[in-house]
Amino acid sequence: MSSIKLYCEGKEGSHDYDILSKTIEGLGIKPIPIGSIRGAGAIIEFLERGVERATFKMLFRDRDFDKAIPNTPILEQDPERKYCYFSYRNTIENYLFDEHTLFNFVSEKKEQEKYAIQSVADAKGKLIEAAENIKHYQAVRHTMGYLRTGETNFGTKWTKNSGDLPESLDENYCKQKALEKIMQAKNLTEVWNIEDFEKVYANFLPQFNNDFMNEMQFLVYFQGKDFASSLKKTLPNFPIESYYKFAKKHFDYTKFTDLVELRNLLQEKTKH
Repeated sequence: MSSIKLYCEGKEGSHDYDILSKTIEGLGIKPIPIGSIRGAGAIIEFLERGVERATFKMLFRDRDFDKAIPNTPILEQDPERKYCYFSYRNTIENYLFDEHTLFNFVSEKKEQEKYAIQSVADAKGKLIEAAENIKHYQAVRHTMGYLRTGETNFGTKWTKNSGDLPESLDENYCKQKALEKIMQAKNLTEVWNIEDFEKVYANFLPQFNNDFMNEMQFLVYFQGKDFASSLKKTLPNFPIESYYKFAKKHFDYTKFTDLVELRNLLQEKTKH
């Protein structure tokens, strides 16, 4: 009898766990949360030493600036750790935002007037506004993710956690804080210089243009917790946790190519 194991970030009841549970519903597989992605390999190796070793195992994880966004919405397999698969979108929260869900949420709460969202178009406008407010910060985070290496891993933020937006979202401020963070790394000048930073940043920012915003591509590229924090600023007193519960309740994995691929892959493995 085959043993299929699907590992994920977070814990039971986390966004990862809940979204994956909906995606694989009916397959007889239950997600196994392992907490932080850091050290995931060692954790999975330890768990696989148990009595019931998996005949097929998969770790589904965020990109979160560790891996570039691909050109097509695919479930991407790690070429080195074959059991590891990356989401298409940057983080798991990105799958919970769209204009229809936001409009339906405020409509159910009867708070269309409070948030000035009287239509799906209004909801889209609010999402775009939240994205515009953090585009420079997100361009900086993508730049830091691109430049860092194993030897000089300076992270992609200078705030404590993702979702903690910097005190200023001004372009020059964000670039300066990023450079300060980067320059703290040892032997950095042997790898690249400030000119390299500017070149990489200049490649990312133009992507975040009007077409990008209107096509809602920020729901793919931007960090989900950062975006949620920006949305809460755009919609003061917005109950984000209630929104997440609503979005997960009505979540439809079939809207996302990579999640459909994930289900199909696991479904195929259950036949062997």
